[in-house]
Amino acid sequence: MKTFVADIIPSLSRYSKKLDNLTKLTTKHWVVLDEFETSNAVYIFSTNNDLIISQNGKVEIAVWKYLAHNKILIKRNNEAYLLNMAFLIMIF
Repeated sequence: MKTFVADIIPSLSRYSKKLDNLTKLTTKHWVVLDEFETSNAVYIFSTNNDLIISQNGKVEIAVWKYLAHNKILIKRNNEAYLLNMAFLIMIF
């Protein structure tokens, strides 16, 4: 019984972290700054896995999926991007 409980606790911890990350991702609008161009894009991750991308007033709908180990997969314009999620606190 002790082994069973010891195996469940890390699983619950990972599941809790996943829910926490998904809540952070889907409850905010994310601004993607492009250092090479003067345009910025707003990414809105919905809970139904739609991704709304707005750039200079032009809106595009893509699809996103949360993968294990803080990775997200974005399918956009017949291409797929694998990104590593990281939440950083920046103080200016």
